[in-house]
Amino acid sequence: MAEKKSKNGTVYRQQELSKLFSNPISLEKDDRKSGLIGWGGLVAIIVLYDIYAIRTKRIETLTRSFWRHTEKTIGKNIFIGAWLGLTFHLLLEKMIRKKYLSKIGEF
Repeated sequence: MAEKKSKNGTVYRQQELSKLFSNPISLEKDDRKSGLIGWGGLVAIIVLYDIYAIRTKRIETLTRSFWRHTEKTIGKNIFIGAWLGLTFHLLLEKMIRKKYLSKIGEF
């Protein structure tokens, strides 16, 4: 088991992961750079990829690839599972954690 030394003694990685959902949510802006840089880069890459795919007709667009892969049972489960996982992470996790933390009095 991986261990890490801290001021309070030995901390095991599994203990850190188990506290993931029990930590309070802080949406305050701190000294870290904004995540908007990453979102902007992601949008730019997707748009540029699709423009390249449409103009050159050498590769398929991301939409066509998604549609084609979701026609097969195995691909359908993988792609839709990944999409649902991302949706849960981005849209539902915050609401669930807020409700959970408000019930135990930490939010």
